[in-house]
Amino acid sequence: MGTVTVLALVDLVMLLITAGFGYASLRSWIRHRGFPAMKAVVHVTLQLSGILAWGSFTLTGSLLLAWSSFAVLTIGQVFGDLLMFASYRSRYPGTGKAKYLAVGGDVLSFRRRAPGFHALCGALAWFGMLAICVYASVVH
Repeated sequence: MGTVTVLALVDLVMLLITAGFGYASLRSWIRHRGFPAMKAVVHVTLQLSGILAWGSFTLTGSLLLAWSSFAVLTIGQVFGDLLMFASYRSRYPGTGKAKYLAVGGDVLSFRRRAPGFHALCGALAWFGMLAICVYASVVH
């Protein structure tokens, strides 16, 4: 098994851990009023599609699958950020236009553990994917 495959498998495990924390976060949020279902559906669909493509990359070594997976997950992350802002606004009504650093800082404060670990593991997995895609492109 080559270096790229091992790294891709480790990152796949991190993506699955991230999905687990996302699922826990989603379950908790569904119980509250004002849940933005469409944003969540798009986020989850894109992320699961990206994870499946990444899994296919680990099996085939296809650079097209690697970069496609990274692109899909990146687009899905935009919807994750929209969910992060929606959650912040629902918990702090009347705060007006929140800045990204304030909202991200709120999530990474870990007052809500599942969203905090979802964001942290997701960032590690995303940067890992980027590094693996670049590395695989260079050594391929």
